[in-house]
Amino acid sequence: MSFVQVKKNQPKLWAAIQSQFQAVFDAGKEKIVTEVKQEAHGRKEERYVFQLKPQFSPEMAEKWPTIRSIIAVERHRSEKGKGTVDTSYYISSLSPRHKLLGHYIRQHWRIENSQHYILDVVFKEDDPRIVLDGAIENLALFRRIVLNMVKQCDCGAPSQRNKLKKAGWSDDYRAQVFFG
Repeated sequence: MSFVQVKKNQPKLWAAIQSQFQAVFDAGKEKIVTEVKQEAHGRKEERYVFQLKPQFSPEMAEKWPTIRSIIAVERHRSEKGKGTVDTSYYISSLSPRHKLLGHYIRQHWRIENSQHYILDVVFKEDDPRIVLDGAIENLALFRRIVLNMVKQCDCGAPSQRNKLKKAGWSDDYRAQVFFG
């Protein structure tokens, strides 16, 4: 079973999924698979999950042969009178309308909010400027190794982000993070 969020750093896949959902939404044929409403800490959030069977071009279907469903998650948030709507897209090897879909998406968000947030925001992983063969994969592996070392270090800084900043500023602190 695979379940992966599609981001704009995969422009062709993202556009194919976005346009397929947009066509369904424009036609008014969308059906909500899962609906979650939460209110906490003065914030109200509603999430609607939609799932379709992919209608990819032959080229896209060849590149992504195990994809059996595409998913759109629309999040409506309101806090202090301000509202936002955000849509995320996912691909999955699960068949359309799988019963555990909502569970897998929430599990993915938990992971995204912990490790991937730091990789995306601090390391700017979704904004690669490297084009050498294998370089992106090597840097992604290196970033994960660094992040794991920072997590394991009991170096006094309160957060992983602060530990990374401090390691960037101080040779001694960086040595403490990497070598104990």
